[in-house]
Order: sequence, then C-alpha cells, then structure tokens
Amino acid sequence: MSAAVISNRRSLQRRPGAVRVLSAVAAVVTVGVFPVFLVGGLGVQLQRELDFGAALLGVATAGFFGVAALASRSMGWVVERIGSRLAMRLGAAGSAACLFGMAAVQHSGWLVALLWIAGLPNSLAQPAANLLVTQGVPAARRGMGFGVKQSSIPVATLLAGAAVPAIALTIGWRWVFVFGGLLGLLAAFAVPALAEAERSSRASSAESSGDSKFVPLLLLAIAGGLGSAAANALGSFVTTTAVEVGFSPSAAGLVLSLGSAAGLTIRLAAGVVADRWNPNLLRLITAMLLVGSVGYVLMGAGSAELFLLGVSVGFGAGWAWPGLLNFAVARIAPDRVASATSFTQTGIYLGGSAGPLLFGFFAEHAGLGAAWLAAGTAAVVAGVLLLFIRTPRS
Repeated sequence: MSAAVISNRRSLQRRPGAVRVLSAVAAVVTVGVFPVFLVGGLGVQLQRELDFGAALLGVATAGFFGVAALASRSMGWVVERIGSRLAMRLGAAGSAACLFGMAAVQHSGWLVALLWIAGLPNSLAQPAANLLVTQGVPAARRGMGFGVKQSSIPVATLLAGAAVPAIALTIGWRWVFVFGGLLGLLAAFAVPALAEAERSSRASSAESSGDSKFVPLLLLAIAGGLGSAAANALGSFVTTTAVEVGFSPSAAGLVLSLGSAAGLTIRLAAGVVADRWNPNLLRLITAMLLVGSVGYVLMGAGSAELFLLGVSVGFGAGWAWPGLLNFAVARIAPDRVASATSFTQTGIYLGGSAGPLLFGFFAEHAGLGAAWLAAGTAAVVAGVLLLFIRTPRS
C-alpha cells in the first residue's frame, strides 16, 4: 500500500464528524447574534434601568446589522484568506468581548456603541460558518447542515427569552451578558481542526468564475433583505409587544422562547426536506414568507390570543427560511461559498438594520399594529420577488 493512500486514510480517520462540525458552527453563530437578541429580549429591563424608549432600541438593533452589512463583503474576503476555522474563532472571541462590555454599561449610549461594534465579529462568523458547513458536512446532508447553522439564531432568541425569568428577574440582567460572554469563549475553542478549513482559497479566480451569477445573487440579496427587515422585528420587539397586549414581563420572555422554539423546529425540518426531496428552494422560501406575513399581521391585532398564534406562525414560517437561502446560494456558487454568502448576507444585514429602525419609528408614531402590518407587507414583497429568480436546481 502506498504512503499516499496510508496518509489519506489517516487524514479521514482524523477528520471530525459532521456532528462536531455543526455543533461548533451552531455555537459560534449563536454567540454572534447573542448581543442583538439579548438586548431585544431584555428590552423591558434595559429600557427601565438605562432610561430609553422603543426608538433607541430600534436604532441600537439597526446599528448592529448596519455595521455588519458594511463589513460583510470585506469579511467574506478575509475568510477566504485566513480559512474558516480561524475566522470562526476570531468571530466568537470578538462577540464574547462585546458581551462582557455590555454587562458593565451604565449608560444607554455605551450599550448602543457596543451593540454596533458587535456587528463586526458577527459579519466575520457568518460566511466562515457557511464555508465550514460545505467543507465539513457531506453533500447529501448539507441542507440539514445549513438548517442547523441557521437554527442557531432562534436558539439565541429562545435563550434570550428564557434568560428573562431565569436570570434577569432573579440575579439581574447584567449576568445574562456575562454568561453569554463565557459561552462565546467556549465556542471559540470548540471549532474543530479541519484540513480544508485551514487553507485559504484563491478569491480572484472564484470571483471571476461567478460573474454570470451576479444577477441571481443580487436578487437574492434584495429579497433576503426585505424578508430580514420583517423578521428581525421579531427578536427586537416581541417582548415589548407582548407586554403591550397584556402579558407580564416574565411571561413575555417565555412568549419569545415559544416563538423561537417554533422557528428552530421548522428550520431543522426545512433542512431535512431539502435533502430528502430536493424541492425548488426559492419557491419553498416564497411560501414560507407569505405564510409568515399572516403571523406578523396577527401579532399586531391587539389580542393576546392572536398574538400567541402570530408569534408561532411568524417565527415558524416568516423567519425559518435563511438556511434554505444560504443552501441555494451555495448551490449557485459552490466554488466561492464564503464570498457569495457574504454578498447575499449584505442584503440580509441591510434589511436587518432598516427593519427594526423603521419598526421602532412606526411603533412610536402609528402604533404597534401598524408596525407589524408593515413587517408583513415587506415579507410579501420579498416572497413575490423570489418568483422572478431563475437558477439551476434552485
């Protein structure tokens, strides 16, 4: 037996399993979005102690996604040069540092500044995680892989909601950020060694090979931005709306957790469906966005019962599509996953930035009902736009 064959076998034996890869991806992505969703989940407590309103909460959330949008393309370039493993470690460590800083803030201005800065490590971790999924997960299970990766976001909101009664209302909201920072440090060390993840890619050749794919990627970025504009209001304003319709602050946190659990379940299920039945991914995303828009409208109806139903539908359909979108992008540009997903992620970040900002404006000037109706309209437009995209095996 040749030395090369023996070396290849040893390499395969040392190769970490898909479960370990996805566990690390889930941990890093969860920590990356922790800052923004912890601020949203703890909105009632933070506004009360630091003395700010819904508009500033919208500005803070918008800044996180705005900074991430500005940095996303550059971060995709960085990932392709330093490798997905190092990029994920740096992203997790950076998010942990921001969380520790947020635990110590004494003024709303510092909270906003740190939340904006936290957009940088998140924009690094996202394309790195997408690339690691394609490097460490078999092709036949990649839909599930992207589903697990994107399920980290509802996990973050679920934990944020659970942290309200479990930590914030017992030992104080600052400890929520401390525990989040510690999780970030653990996540940084959890990223496994993977031969492909240590190598940088040649972005110049990848970019040139993908010129013909610019138009579908651009349309995906725009549609993703509109869908994200609607969906990101969920993480930022569910608890404040819940209190408005009659829930206690503690119960409002549990409502957020309920919605996050629904989103988590559907994201995973959508990944399984994508692997087993190979549906048209873009049409499936359209259906989810249209159903989700109904949930947004129900959340603005002013009824506690309809609000609960709306939260489940909004999270379960209106915010369960990002894994499918990243999977579609990876199919369109398999030779430059980090660069292509960082491009579409720019649109998603822009939507995530503008959505909470506009939602906060509508909420203060026209009421929460009008704000949720606007979110539903954005989701419908995003779904319709996807109908005009033609991609092979999308």
